[in-house]
Amino acid sequence: MKLLLTVFILAMSVCSLAQSNTLPSDVYSPGKAIKFNTDVGKNQVLKGATLDLKILDIYTLSLAAGKTYILPVNSNIEQLIVVKSGSVNLILKDTTQTVGPGSIALVLAGDKISFKNPSDKPVSWFVLSYQSTNPVNLQRGHDAGPSFIKNWDLLKVNKSVKGETRSLFDRPTTMFERFEIHATALNPGYASHDPHTHRVEEIILMLNGGVLETINQGTKDARAGDCIYLASGSLHRPINNTNQQCYYLAIQWHILKTD
Repeated sequence: MKLLLTVFILAMSVCSLAQSNTLPSDVYSPGKAIKFNTDVGKNQVLKGATLDLKILDIYTLSLAAGKTYILPVNSNIEQLIVVKSGSVNLILKDTTQTVGPGSIALVLAGDKISFKNPSDKPVSWFVLSYQSTNPVNLQRGHDAGPSFIKNWDLLKVNKSVKGETRSLFDRPTTMFERFEIHATALNPGYASHDPHTHRVEEIILMLNGGVLETINQGTKDARAGDCIYLASGSLHRPINNTNQQCYYLAIQWHILKTD
């Protein structure tokens, strides 16, 4: 009886571990559009759980000309907004900014953001919603600063032979000990770095152009609008295999002080 109980507990532990990390390292592309209503469309990119995240939900929203949309508020979820196409008004607390592609907003847990399309054409943006495996820490997040908007056009550009880099932010949040995002532009034929691994998970969000991404023992093409998820310990390297410069955001979250 004791042997059977031990086997059952081990089996349940294995199942629990498998359920807690449902996303493999891969290139994920937006799915078929789903209409929320006549004004808003949604394309799911990926959804699941990872080693460090109870929830990782990435999708794009498109908003019709002249319309407004409010993203639902959740005190247990933090959100990152990345403008994909068009010019949109982001309203975050008492701040309103009109921003274009590549611009981002970090929305701390419990805060509200709304969107207004001032143009005569649809606009679209990525939503990254996530919840850490660690408890939400509102104090830590707000001690580091409030929710904010970063305008792509105002970011400092550092140029090199490989291309360009832009730092968007690097700070604690309500979910993470440290959350860091930078933008990389790669010239044709260049790799961002040699193949390497690290404990922290990472997302590469393709803004334009394309890369050939090494993922463990294989390679996969990723194009504008795709999301590359890299699990902890995955061997990876992006190389621009096109004839034009490409842009992507590199997104890393750290839930451990030792990361």
